[in-house]
Amino acid sequence: MHLLNTKTLKLMEFYADIPWYAILSHTWEKEEVTFQDIQNLGTARLKAGFAKVLNAYARARNYNFEWIWIDSCCINKESSAELSEAINSMYQYYENAVVCYVYLCDVSIEFHPRNPKSTFKDSRWFKRGWTLQELLAPDYVVFLDKDWVRIGTRWTLCDVVSVITSIPVEVFEGHNINRYSVAQRMSWVALRETTRAEDQAYSLMGIFGVSMPPIYGEGGAKAFVRLRQEIIKISDDRSIFAWVAASSEHDKHRGLLARLPYKFKASDSDCIGDRSSYSFGNNGLRIHLPLETTADDDVCQSEKDSSFLSFYLQKMSRQQYVQCHPDQLVFRPTLQLALKNIQELTVREIPVTRRSRSYLSIDQSETVTYYHADLLPSAQHFICTNSQSWPVIHSLNLSRVSVQL
Repeated sequence: MHLLNTKTLKLMEFYADIPWYAILSHTWEKEEVTFQDIQNLGTARLKAGFAKVLNAYARARNYNFEWIWIDSCCINKESSAELSEAINSMYQYYENAVVCYVYLCDVSIEFHPRNPKSTFKDSRWFKRGWTLQELLAPDYVVFLDKDWVRIGTRWTLCDVVSVITSIPVEVFEGHNINRYSVAQRMSWVALRETTRAEDQAYSLMGIFGVSMPPIYGEGGAKAFVRLRQEIIKISDDRSIFAWVAASSEHDKHRGLLARLPYKFKASDSDCIGDRSSYSFGNNGLRIHLPLETTADDDVCQSEKDSSFLSFYLQKMSRQQYVQCHPDQLVFRPTLQLALKNIQELTVREIPVTRRSRSYLSIDQSETVTYYHADLLPSAQHFICTNSQSWPVIHSLNLSRVSVQL
């Protein structure tokens, strides 16, 4: 990792025997100082973000730290290998820091965080995806306001931070986050945002102790499914399946893996006993489940959490199922009959589909939207004749037609 010297403002790379260092957590603003900028202080000084760097240096130096790590200028993002290493190591960087300074550029110490007039709870820092691990990983966290004045620590403000983030206050009192279910930890990031869709998944790798190569461009849904596959390799916590999709997705068929950080529910799989393991095959997720057939011939999978937390599966073939009604979870009383009917089955993961491409063209005073359909070879000799309501535009490329809506 690269560290900044608080006396010389020079970068130095360390592979082992990493010295004690402070670390900065912040939200990115305009003109942040990059890895390339910091190599030339003349260039760095011209950027608005250099004031943040100087204040962070000063804070660390006042507490006798010779080194500090700042994500904006300590990662060479022009190197894909270094970027991948940094993303996979980010949690460890914050965990190994002696102190984490959280700079809240939109908060003033004018009012104490427990005062209703305080802007502390509204800070953008609490809404960003990457800052979740920056809140959880370090041993010691200090909050600073927009003028770099100390607000308090994670320990002294644990009750306030818990209310803001919905994270149990015990986490901030030193409890290991691995004591909390996968579903609980997933729920902590549900309402947070990232600039890149894929970062919603990548920012959670350290929290679950997994690694995977970042692939920007794969989309948030694929990245999130990959994350959950990595979690399944090291955990048999079935709460990873206890998620609820949006109500608009009621009639969709899905696999058991959520594609986005939906709301999760905690559950326990003690009732499954020694058959609680599961794994991925080429045709889906192979798993033992207690099944209860409903009136609609759907199958309800249940797990023990004081009562049973159940979701719906639909049988597609002999022992293959898909999840249906992903917007519904059902809490049911203990059903001994279902526990006696534990079966091994495969739940298919429905591939993430790409959206149809569309573009906008301006025709005088109105905006027209076109949807393009790529035809299979067997359909290319057909001609669309119903063009009264939706005009169909044929191109020289016989494999594509465009429909104006």
